[in-house]
Amino acid sequence: MKHLVASIIFICACTAVFAQTATPVQKRISVTGTAEMEVVPDEIYFRIVLKEYLKDKNKVPLEKLEKELTQAVTAAGIAKEDFMVEQVEGYSWSRKKKDEAQLYNSKSFIIKVSTPEKIDEVLSKSNAESIYSVGIRNYSHSKIEEYKKQLKIQAIKAAKAKATYLLEAIDEKLGSVIEVSEYAYNHIGGFYMEEAQISNNAYMEYNRYVEEEYPSVGFQKIKLQFQVSAVFAIQ
Repeated sequence: MKHLVASIIFICACTAVFAQTATPVQKRISVTGTAEMEVVPDEIYFRIVLKEYLKDKNKVPLEKLEKELTQAVTAAGIAKEDFMVEQVEGYSWSRKKKDEAQLYNSKSFIIKVSTPEKIDEVLSKSNAESIYSVGIRNYSHSKIEEYKKQLKIQAIKAAKAKATYLLEAIDEKLGSVIEVSEYAYNHIGGFYMEEAQISNNAYMEYNRYVEEEYPSVGFQKIKLQFQVSAVFAIQ
């Protein structure tokens, strides 16, 4: 019995000491901050597909078509490094005679331009019969990474500002940050054209397609958005 009483007294004493020395629970506040930006794309990647075709019963070779396109790109003032080969393939089989099949080769190119009008200039200087299709592969902005960094900074500042005015409303003061988590949301909005087959007059067909499907030619802005979740201590 004496041992039992002694044990109870010891446990109570330890509990009292622990209660006196235990660190009080840190009051905290969790908030989110958001920042967004819209920019006009200045890096637009067009895909142009050339395909061999028959002219006066003779096949026009791919080498000739590529040379003509290269000349059109150069005449439009596009740098050599912005004109790239994407893919070469035998696109389709076409029978010239019942007992003869011939492969008509195709070759796709990627042309980087800063505005849609520049690709119009290339098409106007190109051999329309050689162009099988044209379309936009993708687009971005040359300073996209710089803009993302700016948005992340703005988002964390927005989170801190929100925490500050919320605490002021209840007569509390903001302490140091405890935890930060970021969430990125990138919305690439704007003009987009599916690659479409072009026949006879590539330049006229291209412009007709754009005018019918997208009356306001040009690009909408790229929307970038970042969100930061932050936990702050309360003083």
